[in-house]
Amino acid sequence: MVNINVNVKSVSNKQNKIRTVTIPYSENITDIRGLLEATVKFCVESYNERRENSELLKTLSSAQIEDQASQGKVSFGVNYGENNADLSKATADALEAFSDGIVVLFVDDEKLENLDDKIEIEKIKSLTFIKLTMLAGRMW
Repeated sequence: MVNINVNVKSVSNKQNKIRTVTIPYSENITDIRGLLEATVKFCVESYNERRENSELLKTLSSAQIEDQASQGKVSFGVNYGENNADLSKATADALEAFSDGIVVLFVDDEKLENLDDKIEIEKIKSLTFIKLTMLAGRMW
């Protein structure tokens, strides 16, 4: 297993905070497609696990309350959805988003553009995913 730091900015986070999540990847990943599939699998499993364990009693520290209050909502991170995430649908969506250019992937500050680009997983230090937003063409 190779541990790689993945830079994450939450969509709901109104502040410009980027946190780093360390994800373990198999050493036999050789292309971008495999890297995306492994990332999606990790995220889906983490999401489903958090959803199943959301019934646990949680407490927030004063710092967490202040941080969340500055974002406009204080919550315990409970997911009220009824269904677990579907790995096959999530994987297909991620591959399509990457192919369509909606999601951009940087590997150690180098932009990668093709699913079949070869990579050397053991040499990667960090990954950054950026979701691009389409502009409507008018200001609100």
